[in-house]
Formats: sequence, structure tokens, C-alpha cells
Amino acid sequence: MRGSRTGFGVVTLAVAFGFGVAGAFAGPSLAKPDAQASWHIVEQVHSGSNGQFTAVTAVGRDGGWAFNGVAGTAAWQRNGSAWTPVPFPKLSLGGSVVAASATSPGNVWAFADGATSSTALRWNGSTWTVMHTFNREIGGGVVLAANDVWVFGTPYIPGAYLGAWHYNGHTWTKVSGGSDLEGGSGLSASDIWAFDGTDVAHWNGSTWKRTSVAGLLPPRNALNGPAVTGIYAQSADSVYAVGNGNEQDEGGPLVLLHYNGRTWAKVAEGNFGLGTQPLQQIAADGHGGLWIPMPGTGGQKSSLLHYSGGKLAAATLPVSSTKINIDSVALIPGSTDMLAGGYTHAAGNDGSGVVSVLLEYGS
Repeated sequence: MRGSRTGFGVVTLAVAFGFGVAGAFAGPSLAKPDAQASWHIVEQVHSGSNGQFTAVTAVGRDGGWAFNGVAGTAAWQRNGSAWTPVPFPKLSLGGSVVAASATSPGNVWAFADGATSSTALRWNGSTWTVMHTFNREIGGGVVLAANDVWVFGTPYIPGAYLGAWHYNGHTWTKVSGGSDLEGGSGLSASDIWAFDGTDVAHWNGSTWKRTSVAGLLPPRNALNGPAVTGIYAQSADSVYAVGNGNEQDEGGPLVLLHYNGRTWAKVAEGNFGLGTQPLQQIAADGHGGLWIPMPGTGGQKSSLLHYSGGKLAAATLPVSSTKINIDSVALIPGSTDMLAGGYTHAAGNDGSGVVSVLLEYGS
């Protein structure tokens, strides 16, 4: 099996807003979907067997960022149809960007994990700067403004959780009551969502309130560990959460949960068991639906799921599902067009023939 920090049981978000990370550009749009839209590869990078675009984010209609590499990360900037590499700080050993988000061209954030530490980095319009280094791994983040940023931990190292941290533009503070929270999405300083195992958690500006959704997740058995793996706040009375059965060696089945402002309910499910949903990878589709990547592992079939009209379905990709992994997705603001990142590989996914790829969805 090809090593990857985007497979469940290894580590990512990753955000990428995540949608991996919620920010000004992550909010829902009511643009009309294009019936002729399709996924197509727009950039290919030969960067070795560890190459893969682990996180993407869009900045307006024509801008964006993508981060390539698991062992040694390169940042790529989008300008219209062109992608160009930009100098990026060296990460700790084995580090990779697991989430990215932006509220403007001069406020772009990347969140990277590593073997011994994790890092929050910011692009100010001209350079990338390390804003903070943590001694635990980051699993996801929320960017609301340059002075309102959250980071959350990852579930893969029990007893060593990062917890929830907040940046106010000057200092980073560990937030009380958020010691084991993961992922994250937010609408405002007093409306933040995160998750922890079988719980979802809401921050109202002063405290966290946790709600168990264990009864809505796939049933537990001897070979799985059902858990929430992503959350997306669409509005104050519309929040989605992704639940994965985490079947051993496979992942899945997958369920989609929805909060209507009062209660949580299961709104869709599917036996997408031949893949793993990366931590906190879920994106709005611009017309009320969602995109959710389910990368395969060890040669298994990979999927990019689309939720629309109350149903989950696997999208048609430009490469056979046994030869491509989509790890990250992001909505292009003001449209139903999307960005995605991942890699193509030889059948069997044994580490050969790897090419990092960026994709766009549109007509």
C-alpha cells in the first residue's frame, strides 16, 4: 500500500477546507449548476512517489493555492488558468499541508502537520510566514479573518491531542473545553463547529456544547470504529457532518448527517467502503450540495462523492477510479466550479507512476 497522510489511520484533513477550512470564500452560493460541467485535469507535476496535492483553496474566481508533497511541500499559486510554484517555508520532517483557507488574496492560511510538530502559515500577499508552531499535530482549521483563526487537532495519536486553539491577530490561546476536538467549520466568532469521535461540538462565543450523534453513525462491530470525520456549517440552521464506519482496511460505509437548527438527522448514506474519507475534507458545491473525496488505499477504487437532492453519488473522473486519488476539494467563490487536488498512479497504487494532479470542475 502506498504510504499517504491522506488515508484514514495515517493522517490528514485536512481541510482542506478544507472546504477543509471554513472562511469567507467557503460559504454557500446559490449559483445555478451547469448541466455540462465535468471534472478535468488542469495541472500535472512529476514530483516523485510522495507527490500529491494534499490541500487546495480558491481565492476569488481566478486565484487559489495548492500544496504538493508529503515529504517536502511545495506551494503552487493559481492565476486564472496558470499554476506557478512559489517559495514556501520548509516543514518539519515528514510534514505536509493538511488544510488551507483564505478570506482575501492577502490573507491565505495553510496548516501543516509533521512527525514532531505542526505549523500554521500565512500568505500576506507577497510571502509565506510561519505564524505559530505547535508540539502536536493539526487536523484542521477555520479562518474567519486575519485576526480570527482556529486550529484543531487530529484523532490519530490518542493522548497527544492538540485541542482547539484560537488566534486573535496577536496571540494564540488554547481554548478551554476543546482539548480533544478535531476538524472545524465556522460562520462567525460565536458560531464555530468541530467534532470529536462520535460527538459534534458547537462554540457559541464562550463555551462548547457537545452532542452525541453515535446513534446516526454506521453500527459498531469488531472491525470498525465509526466516527465523525468532517463538518461544514452552511448557515446557522444548516450544518452537515460526515460520518465514516471506518471498516478495517477499507473505510466506509459513509453517512451524511444534517442539523436543522434543532436536531441532527441522517440524510444520506452509501456503501462507499473501498476508500477513506480524509479528515475534514468536504466542500460546498455552490448550489446547496457538497463534494466529499474518498481516496482509495492499497489499490482500492477511489471516489469523489457528490451530495445533491438528498442523494450521494460517485462523480465521473477523467481517470479510472483505480488510478486516481482525490484528496482535497474547494469551491471557487460565486460559482459552481470547483478545484481539487490529488494524484494519479499505476493500477494497484504501489507507488509507481505517481503524478501530482490538480483538477477543475466546470464547463
